[in-house]
Amino acid sequence: MQREGERLNAYLRTRSATAESSSLIELSRSAASGRVLLFAHPVGGSLLAYQPLVRRLGDHRCFGIEASSRTLADGGPAESVQELARRYVESLGEDCPEVDVVCGWSFGGALTWEIACLLAARGNRPKVVLLDSTWATGKVPEWTPAEAVQGFLHDALRLSGRDVEVTADTSDEAAAVLDMDPETFAERLEIFAHNRRLVGRWRPTPGDLDVVSVRAVESLISDWHTATTGDVRLHDLPGDHYSLLGDADNVAVIEQIIRDERPVTAPGEPERLAEEREFDASDLHASLAKLVDTPRWRDLVIRARRMDPEAISEAYRELGRRGLLTPDWPRESGGGGMPTRVAIELFEGFCATGLPDLVHALTVQIVGNFVLKSGSDRLKRELLPRISRGEEFSTVLYSEPRAGSDLAALRTRAERRGDRYVLNGVKVFSIYSDLAGSALVAARTGQGGNKYDGITLFVIDLAADGVSVELVETVQRERMCRVRLQDVEAESWRRVGEEGRGWALLDGALAIERTGIDHVVRAARWLNALRGATGLPRDLERLEGQVECATTLARSATEVFLRDDVRAIDTAVAKLYTSETCQQVGHEVLRRWSSLGRASGTDELVHEELFSALTESPGLTLSAGTSEMMLSTISADLKEEFSGRCLGILNRFGGEVADTVLEVLEPVGAGVRVEPLFADSPARRAALAKTLSDLGFDGIERPEDEGGLGLGLTLGCAISLSTGYLGYENAYRPCRLPESGDTSRGCGEPACRLRHAAYVLGLGIGLFRCAWEHACAREQFGRQLVELDALMFPLIRGYAELNALSVRLRELADNVADVDEAAVRRFELVEQDAMVRVVRGAMQVLGAQGITEWSVASRFYMKCAENIGLLDREGTVTDG
Repeated sequence: MQREGERLNAYLRTRSATAESSSLIELSRSAASGRVLLFAHPVGGSLLAYQPLVRRLGDHRCFGIEASSRTLADGGPAESVQELARRYVESLGEDCPEVDVVCGWSFGGALTWEIACLLAARGNRPKVVLLDSTWATGKVPEWTPAEAVQGFLHDALRLSGRDVEVTADTSDEAAAVLDMDPETFAERLEIFAHNRRLVGRWRPTPGDLDVVSVRAVESLISDWHTATTGDVRLHDLPGDHYSLLGDADNVAVIEQIIRDERPVTAPGEPERLAEEREFDASDLHASLAKLVDTPRWRDLVIRARRMDPEAISEAYRELGRRGLLTPDWPRESGGGGMPTRVAIELFEGFCATGLPDLVHALTVQIVGNFVLKSGSDRLKRELLPRISRGEEFSTVLYSEPRAGSDLAALRTRAERRGDRYVLNGVKVFSIYSDLAGSALVAARTGQGGNKYDGITLFVIDLAADGVSVELVETVQRERMCRVRLQDVEAESWRRVGEEGRGWALLDGALAIERTGIDHVVRAARWLNALRGATGLPRDLERLEGQVECATTLARSATEVFLRDDVRAIDTAVAKLYTSETCQQVGHEVLRRWSSLGRASGTDELVHEELFSALTESPGLTLSAGTSEMMLSTISADLKEEFSGRCLGILNRFGGEVADTVLEVLEPVGAGVRVEPLFADSPARRAALAKTLSDLGFDGIERPEDEGGLGLGLTLGCAISLSTGYLGYENAYRPCRLPESGDTSRGCGEPACRLRHAAYVLGLGIGLFRCAWEHACAREQFGRQLVELDALMFPLIRGYAELNALSVRLRELADNVADVDEAAVRRFELVEQDAMVRVVRGAMQVLGAQGITEWSVASRFYMKCAENIGLLDREGTVTDG
């Protein structure tokens, strides 16, 4: 058998000798009544790449269009791919049999598409099979003669199966490497260079033919949805661009595709459109892992971070084709009917690679979910499948020049005229409106008794007459826009919800917008880039722990998705904590920017992340409601029932257990008031421990085979937290004491340290309760202290931190078997840092009363001081 290189050269010499006859070559003749297949040459002009495939299609008549000297000589070189295709189709003649399938690889795919469009215009509508074909969108640089020689040499070697790096400075040297005579080499080089120029400026002719696009997973660049209104079926096969047709298993799959047979066992589990198969969560995670582990994806991400609109669009369409954007949506809307948890996991997965996350947050999490919940049937049909496939982006148009964050002060109006509305107004600071195809707009349709009445929501087409989008320059790469609406018509089916009742829906939409999941994904990326650029992981340990707390809180907040009774308060804590945590990561980059910005040799993607952290972090606490708005929202909720909110944190760990501890111990100290409240003594500790034992709580965690209940650490933490909330010593301690008899220390294991962390958290909640009660009862200058935002906001921020700590602590306790010492250590550092702020805010509200020796607050303060410091110790911690 000839070596691959020899086979290439023999093939080219043979074809060159017959070049003057015709561009159409019969590759195989069948006596059977097989179909007629037509193959179009790739950029180098030869049909060699198709030989393994043609051999498997011997029962069909296979023709190939091959470039020759005639291609360049007759009428001069073609000026476009369309012109080249026209010449080839004309050369087929009127007697050419009807073509059933047109197939092309690489540049041949471009040629195939244009040939198929011309054949369709003649009444012959062939099946179109495109093999790893795309277009270059005008970004193919001009080559010098030397670069052209090297490019052709590389292409010919890869085509022949030789993946080696060979350098040739002249045409003669390159011809020698390929064992090709100089005349043949010169002809093939001219064809190669000419076709490369054509494809560099090619744009597909719009058509309506159905397409089967076969892609190499290491390329994944083909998107024919924008070229045809017909169906596009995708098949992804292992390998790269050149090895796609060099692998026998791949060729077998392609053969079946051409024969209209679905591949039975496609190598590497090729992907198809989401609607073509049933997915489960593991399928989707595997598909995502395969996608992001390619050089092509990394290139898309880097370009997308630099706001290349084509890269952003291509990346999201790829995610949509794999069913990764909306797996939790109903199937009729393009989803997979899976739990929202799967959607969030996948979102975190692809955004962790650096893909701009706000595109997804705006399009899917906000507009998409809003329409899914409250849109008309027609709006759902027309918009949601396109979003699910990644074919359309959406944005929100809320803020206005004079309204700012006060959405109820908006002035944009929508006047009803028959079966449609006419909108007029100006929206500002809208993200990605230049890329989006639609937008959720808030407008006034009437004026009721207060400013919240008469607001109506619409989803408008941003390409509609009267819509103008202007870019607003900012320091960050993500685009902000000013959108002007002048007599913009919106059909009534584009209205979301009832006319004039938009505020209640908007309140729910804001809750979805404020889960913070986009913030934590961004914070994790920035922190990872900062860690890689500085090499100072210990310096970032506390910040890493805070991002972990924020991530757990955001994931918990996503449970509000699509809930009918969702309110803004349901995610206000998550928005406040996650945005400020993410901003803190950005501030850490700001602190080091003078050295980070000048660092040489920094990875491209790392640099993009650091620049994003620097420029985007200032706006994180502004969008979707400022931190001050979140604090006001939380404050209003606490004023209604602050006691219930405090107990809600305790009940997160075990409602009945916490309630029992409070019920028994709170009123009279369970008969153990042998010394003043909060006084620390062995007698009091022993009495408390006995009371807990009498309640049966000493066996909560002990395994059943040792006579316990075996209910786990989470309930143990509930007991510790409850005693801290009451201000008592932490007398709950099921772990074995050191043999030395030192009762002031636990064993230092993660479980013991988490119990102590729960106790400290309880102290913080107890002190917060004391401060809030005082603020509600105390008046100054004719107003209750609780009404003074400047005084209360630091305390409310502390409450948000206590909530975040509780969610993360619950997660650690639930999974203690898998938790290592480092994770506990990071949590302790975050809790210590947060508790200092909680204590400081509470004592400021309590004023002079808080520092008197006889006050409950001062006792809480001292007990917090004793226990906060212990969190900073390596190894063991005390139990209070």
